Amino acid sequence: MAFSTSVTVLLSISAIGFVAADLRSDLKDFVALVPRRRIGFIAARYYIFDPKFRQSVEFIRSNDFINTWQKVRAAPDFVNIINYLSDYGSGYDITSIVDSIPTFLRAYQLSRTVPVELMLRRDLTTFLQDSLQTLPRARIYSLMSQKVRQSGEFAKLYKGLRDKKFKELVQRARHSGELQAPLRKLKQKFINVDEIIQIVFEVISWGPQVA
Repeated sequence: MAFSTSVTVLLSISAIGFVAADLRSDLKDFVALVPRRRIGFIAARYYIFDPKFRQSVEFIRSNDFINTWQKVRAAPDFVNIINYLSDYGSGYDITSIVDSIPTFLRAYQLSRTVPVELMLRRDLTTFLQDSLQTLPRARIYSLMSQKVRQSGEFAKLYKGLRDKKFKELVQRARHSGELQAPLRKLKQKFINVDEIIQIVFEVISWGPQVA
């Protein structure tokens, strides 16, 4: 889906200006490892070759997406996830970040050019899987390990993300009765929520084990 990676990667860039200073510095270090230009090219390629991807993009740019997002945002189980992350994010209320997601996604511009070597490829898995493969896993692991050893604000947030309670909250929201209608809507527009969840937890798993 065109902008789902924006939620997990590009959105974090816009969010940096809002978080606590130490955590902001930590996140900047991770953002510096993200090959944003390459991911932008991948998105543009999928827009050209994948009709389902194009439908996802057009849906996100529509008012229908705003209505769907508002239903997700209002669900108590989704609010519980926000509160949990706020508690582990140095007490910072991430509500302003979450509420900026629709505007950020709708404003995101696809690259107008794509390198020849990408254009010559005809294999299509999913945008998320292709983007995930571009991330420097070893360098991300090394940086995560360093931040955890330093026991700063990122270490606290990371511990919360690795805690089984976080996964339980996500799964509870995923199967919440109040969220089934908006999630079906997303699926109809080829936005695979289960794949997004899977990739988020995969990236989290790249880091070190914590007690």
